[in-house]
Amino acid sequence: MHLETLLKLLTFTMGLTFRRFMQFLRLPFSVQWRTLLVRLPWLVPLPVLYFTSPKGPHPAIIYLPSRGAHKIPIYVFLPLTDPMVSSIGVHLDFHGGGFTMGSCLEQAPFCALLARKTGRLIMSVDYRKGPLDQFPAAIEDAEDVLAAVLDSKPYTQAGNFLRSEIRRLSYKQHPNSQLSSLDLTRLSLSGFSSGGNLAQNLVLSILNPDISWPSLIPPTGPPIPVILFYPSFDSRIPESERPRPTNLRPLGPFAASISDLSSTYLPNDMRAHPRASPGLADLRTGLHPRARFLLILPEVDSLAQQSEAWIRKMKDEGMEGQLTIERVRGMRHGWTQFPELFLNDEEIRKKNEIFERAVRFVNISVVEA
Repeated sequence: MHLETLLKLLTFTMGLTFRRFMQFLRLPFSVQWRTLLVRLPWLVPLPVLYFTSPKGPHPAIIYLPSRGAHKIPIYVFLPLTDPMVSSIGVHLDFHGGGFTMGSCLEQAPFCALLARKTGRLIMSVDYRKGPLDQFPAAIEDAEDVLAAVLDSKPYTQAGNFLRSEIRRLSYKQHPNSQLSSLDLTRLSLSGFSSGGNLAQNLVLSILNPDISWPSLIPPTGPPIPVILFYPSFDSRIPESERPRPTNLRPLGPFAASISDLSSTYLPNDMRAHPRASPGLADLRTGLHPRARFLLILPEVDSLAQQSEAWIRKMKDEGMEGQLTIERVRGMRHGWTQFPELFLNDEEIRKKNEIFERAVRFVNISVVEA
């Protein structure tokens, strides 16, 4: 491949600055080619969403200022609203991919549906991943976006930027739009697989003699719906070593090679950190009192045992009132994010049912509030 073409591919696919491109070149070749492969979804142009998510709304991408010189790409789904409405609820979504792959584009059908049926502004966060970034980079990005939404110090500048961009997008939608603020009484979260790990982290405080890392969310206010799709609760065991359900095929050599990239984000000595493995955190001192969880559990999933352990922990602590569980028989990990071309009729039907269940879960929080 011509060098200039390769440079363009790397820059577009990975969002690399020159410094980060040089950092990429210093990686072992075995990591380079696998990274390029798993980042290929980034090459998919936004107009493809007119086919995969035809009802819209379709996202606009904004780049939120973050710590240092880093800017976080966010896919913003703005629902059609009454131009006289001045405030809008907010939902933060985090895609999956083992902290090394995945794309906000795969979230578009879910995010668009949520925007249409809840009337909330949906923000799908393109957080930093391995191998160029390591733990806790993804959590820092999730927290920085949340801080901008909450407009909390020292992120007031990012909060002002976010609100300015939302006003700009609303004016494009309707020239007389009065939308100018975010309704923080209508805040909700969702995450898929590793993204569920991030969503869980946002409603968790780690407070022990060694770590003081509180949640940014104020302790009082209305319930916060948190939808966890087959989340990662415990990172101590790499994917290739997890116990697998009898009806789940073992990883082939190629899939195992790709899954091994996760160690480029999360070093072995950090796997037991309660932010890397939020299922290990102390619930009584750390779980946010406003969090209300909808836990989606497909039957065919190597992460299922982690979720079952967390469910038992919630019950043992008397916190089952904050938890709703939806078990989905016969479905595999990640099935809701696969293109429908690769799903059979039953998988599509169950995906649609689960997405509608998620919508109801978010909307019922308005009634509870």
